[in-house]
Amino acid sequence: MGFKERLQKQLETSDAHKNEKLRTHYYAATPEMLFTGLETIVTKQHGTVKRIDVERGELSFQGTGLDGLATVIMVGSGRTAVDLFLHREGLLGPDLEQWIETIYRELDATYRLKMIGTKEFT
Repeated sequence: MGFKERLQKQLETSDAHKNEKLRTHYYAATPEMLFTGLETIVTKQHGTVKRIDVERGELSFQGTGLDGLATVIMVGSGRTAVDLFLHREGLLGPDLEQWIETIYRELDATYRLKMIGTKEFT
């Protein structure tokens, strides 16, 4: 990641993000399972879960110097999407991309990964 990207105050994942590390991950798991996994990961990263709204598919959290929102939506065919939005107040602070990479890496290790962006895995 370049210097310009490090100064970004917010990062969001999406299916077609130009940075492959920031593409939506899809899992063969229920939203409830993924909420539990996300809660564990955020706590492990010394963050705090602020709110879980299962009906809206949202988990909001805080880490040192950042606020985050995870969106967990079952999209069908046994696939549940996890998208992340992270924001920090100042130009300098926690590495937002590293937070996203850590969350996805931990989820990937726990749940079966079905897709990243539009790339399917068997």
